[in-house]
Amino acid sequence: MNELSYGLLLKGSIKTVCIAALCLAAVACTASSAVFAADGGAVIRIGLSYGSGAPASCEISSANGFILGVYEKGGFREGMPLPAYTTLTVSASGGRTTLHAGGVLVSDDVGAGNCIMPYDYAAGAPIVYNGVPYRGGLSFRSNSNNTFNVINRLTVEEYLYGVINSEMGYKNPGEALKAQAVAARSYAILKTDSHASDGFDMCAAAHCQVYKGYGDEHAETSAAVDGTAGLALYSGGVPVSGNYFKNSGGHTQNAEDVWNSAEAHLRGVLDEYSPPYTWGWQLSFRELRTLIASAGDDPGDISSISVSERTVNGHVLAVSITGERGVVTLEKNRIRTVLGASNVKSLNFTFGGAPPTPARPQSVHVAVGGGVQELSGGMSVLSANGFAVTVNMADAVIQGASERVKASGSDGSLAGAFPPEGETATGGSVTFTGSGYGHGVGMPQDSAIEMANQGFDFRQILTKYFTGTEIR
Repeated sequence: MNELSYGLLLKGSIKTVCIAALCLAAVACTASSAVFAADGGAVIRIGLSYGSGAPASCEISSANGFILGVYEKGGFREGMPLPAYTTLTVSASGGRTTLHAGGVLVSDDVGAGNCIMPYDYAAGAPIVYNGVPYRGGLSFRSNSNNTFNVINRLTVEEYLYGVINSEMGYKNPGEALKAQAVAARSYAILKTDSHASDGFDMCAAAHCQVYKGYGDEHAETSAAVDGTAGLALYSGGVPVSGNYFKNSGGHTQNAEDVWNSAEAHLRGVLDEYSPPYTWGWQLSFRELRTLIASAGDDPGDISSISVSERTVNGHVLAVSITGERGVVTLEKNRIRTVLGASNVKSLNFTFGGAPPTPARPQSVHVAVGGGVQELSGGMSVLSANGFAVTVNMADAVIQGASERVKASGSDGSLAGAFPPEGETATGGSVTFTGSGYGHGVGMPQDSAIEMANQGFDFRQILTKYFTGTEIR
């Protein structure tokens, strides 16, 4: 039976369609998460609608019809073709998801392991959900409240086509876009447990990576994906996550100073390529109390807020809020989570004054023969990446392994550039003044763009910000 005659049969015999679809629903999908594959064949599941946004009904469309099947690690396995229908209605019913076409029942249960693809998916045709086209296909996982999660199944490389422009605009330099592609790929293949309880690997929002599908693809960003196909970050022979953010403010952060655990490749580095990015935010103590209480800790009427600990790079590790009911301490990234990441744009801030800047030495001394000689002007040093870099002494930074050293003269120690811990705001309001934007761990996108503008390639960009890594 050829495809055309089968399509006519589907329209004329709903019993045949239902039986075939029910048989298909019994086939389990084995792809529980993305598995890295150099050829881009790894399958990833992206949650498009879930939680409070999960629909009870939706429409999907495809210009040349659909085909039902199962998306496995090795690719899509075709089941039942539906070329006669260009629009299908998906509805929740009794804990199942049903398919209708113009009032005709096509399937009374499209199981979560199944996938609906465009009929001509092999030619790159998209499937449309909520007016937005996507590569790959769609799956639907039923929820207990008669809604369902809408999940886009596609390969990692196809997914990246719809990510890069949203995370770094397509007009940026090609080497920066390539660095973004490798970082995003590395992030995706290591973070597939982010939404396991929802039945998918990653969401399409900034919580994971911003993904807008087929309509957000551009020739420049697709070239960056294709030009780095299959490449990921490795440390110690295993793939590692490619975390990134907007702007470092002059220094990136150690992973453990923002989140919970240390990562060998996520170490804070001096960022001499960071464009300036400053910000400020003011709020009353009454507003501050409301934010903290909403997170479950109410200090009562607030009398002061203090910086109680900083990292060796000057970023804030903890703030303490003193109120009539006691002291509430916010640590690491919870500071931004509770107070609002768009308010406290980075952990590189002070109260009221100028934001901290990386420390500068007043002078540098080295042992030469039997004596000590002061260095001035510029010198060439070998970077961790093996590149000879000319450093101006006025811009050099020397940092201890575990503490900040402050200078009192020209003895080669660091000039005191950071506000002291214990810095306190009182008087009923507080003004945050900061530099940089984002969590601060990994690759600063603004710096990647600047490095690309200066002639560095994507490998040099990535190995600067991801310590001890290789790209393969």
